[in-house]
Amino acid sequence: MTILAAVAAFGSFAWGLKHHFRIEGGMPSRMSRLSACSTAAFVLFVALVLFRGVGFGTGLAGIALFLAGGALFWWAVRTTKTRPPAIAHTDNIPTMIHMRGPYAYSRHPFYLAYSLGWLGTAVAGGPIQWLPALLIIGWYYKTAREEEVHFATSGLATEYAQYRNKTGLILPRLR
Repeated sequence: MTILAAVAAFGSFAWGLKHHFRIEGGMPSRMSRLSACSTAAFVLFVALVLFRGVGFGTGLAGIALFLAGGALFWWAVRTTKTRPPAIAHTDNIPTMIHMRGPYAYSRHPFYLAYSLGWLGTAVAGGPIQWLPALLIIGWYYKTAREEEVHFATSGLATEYAQYRNKTGLILPRLR
């Protein structure tokens, strides 16, 4: 059941990569590297669960994180359906700011959704899985910071600064 929940979440994320985000001029090489690292880390997770098993509590916690990440992902997809964001690791100058739906709480809800999924692999997969999960989550955080620079240097800088003051980067800001 844990693997099925993980496949549902990560399958959704893979679908988004191919069918939701705007890709102009081909897949950025850093995005290709992130995809390759993610695939390897996911294969490790599946192997750990198959060969070592998963405890009842950690399995349930992992499933909850996969479901939460998947639900947040699809909420963000629905919110951006008519104006999808550019794929990560592009140098595009932003031309729009999403502030509805999950964007009212997180400036980067897709990265939060992915982070929840990777946290689920760490919890359910055990100690070995924590290293790749935290490295990939760190990669998302670094990417979000780089995207913030794109907004700060765009024609949307003033509006984005106001939005940034109200909304958390990846984690929702506590009020």
